[in-house]
Amino acid sequence: MFGDNIEHNAVSKRITSVPELKLGEWNTLMDVSGPGMITHIWMTFPPTDDMLGRRNLLRMYWDDETDPSVEAPLSDFFGVPWGMTGCTDDGAFRLSSKYLVVAARNGLNCYFPMPFSRRARIEVFPEQLNSGAGFYFQADYCRFADVLPEEFAQMRFHAQFRFENPCENYGRNYLFLDAEGRGALAGLTLAVEMNEPQPDAWCHGGGDTIFIDGDSDSSVLHGIGAEDFFGHSWGVRPFSSELIGTSFYDEKRLSVYRFFDRDAPLFSSSLRGVIGALGNRYSSVGYWYQSEPHRRFFHTPEADLRMPDSVAKYGSYDIEPHDCPTWKVLAPFSCGPDHPFDQILGFEISQTGDETFEYVPEGKPTLPGGGTMSVRWTEQRAYRSFVDFNVSARPAVETIRLLTGVVGYALRYVESADDADVEFVIGYDDEVSVRINDAVVFRWTHDRGYSEDSFKARLKKGCNRILVKLSNADNTTWRLWAFCLRGSGI
Repeated sequence: MFGDNIEHNAVSKRITSVPELKLGEWNTLMDVSGPGMITHIWMTFPPTDDMLGRRNLLRMYWDDETDPSVEAPLSDFFGVPWGMTGCTDDGAFRLSSKYLVVAARNGLNCYFPMPFSRRARIEVFPEQLNSGAGFYFQADYCRFADVLPEEFAQMRFHAQFRFENPCENYGRNYLFLDAEGRGALAGLTLAVEMNEPQPDAWCHGGGDTIFIDGDSDSSVLHGIGAEDFFGHSWGVRPFSSELIGTSFYDEKRLSVYRFFDRDAPLFSSSLRGVIGALGNRYSSVGYWYQSEPHRRFFHTPEADLRMPDSVAKYGSYDIEPHDCPTWKVLAPFSCGPDHPFDQILGFEISQTGDETFEYVPEGKPTLPGGGTMSVRWTEQRAYRSFVDFNVSARPAVETIRLLTGVVGYALRYVESADDADVEFVIGYDDEVSVRINDAVVFRWTHDRGYSEDSFKARLKKGCNRILVKLSNADNTTWRLWAFCLRGSGI
């Protein structure tokens, strides 16, 4: 993906060490000046030292930055989850890809190119030392004569560990990346421990959804299912290749990876990636390149709080982006011949906030009380300006499907300093209407998937009521029930 060609004016260098790690403090493994690029990192410790890789935290810094661009437990960074050690003799764990390779007997290798202009620093914070057989580190890098080649000038490698235990049963999917800046998604390693009674709950808890540039020129990549995002089908089985694979699999746990090469999703201002989740334990490392500065989206807790069985509900360690507008969402309602989109309900004009309705989804419920959904106003943060109705309106039925033939409402109040004509841009799928104060100012429909339209509307001085009404008429497997609305001052 990045750095397939190295210019001839680069000089190859190598650092090899057997550091005597000091417990409970940061140990420097590498500190070199640039311009240069790390091309290979190798580490190992005894395969018998379970949990050492989860309890020792790895960080990487580029160009004297104060906030690390890479932060992950040591083994998780190399795609080895749950505090395991890599690739034991029985072959239970196997990862052989273009960017991460775990060789027999715990040889941990990384081939992501990592450019830097002035300095590269790699550190590890041990909260568990090995059994006495040693910890080994080696890095290969090249040094350029004067400046980084233009291909590498602005992009810096990033990686961030995140975990959640348990994920929410229905609604919000698992967050694996929330980047801010300009860059490209490079890959994802994901570990799942199943808690749900359905054996395929992780597969069909929802596909990947990658929200791109919501505050500027929004677009969305939406996949079919979680296992499909990783290039598999009809579930997963042990398999390893350059860009996709299942590195570990048993009845309760699995570990998968996907790396992007020529198909890397690009972003100009932000990228927020989520993937289907249903009540399971998830951990992940997202890998990406971007221009600096970066924004941290997760604070990795101390070792005792990041063990495989540690409880970490959504938001426990997340660092939320600034300026996320809050909407009130009311969904789902049936939408069809008996309840057409044109039908105007009272709360579309004026709401009390106490409205309560019921919706009965098709399918056998999987949770107590799951046969009927209570529909009431629910607050939802619009991360990167996107509102996804599936977060608040998802039925707990055994088919693990999203809703079709429905409509949802999102409400927000906006202050305007003066009377003003505002250019709005809305990204959406299916049929949408936007009501501002007393009038519908935009109404349109299309079946081309998610795309943007623009319209002008007048805001009055003071408080303005904005109500977005959005249908989800058809196949939600790869279509969306989400919108992104932005305009000057909102």
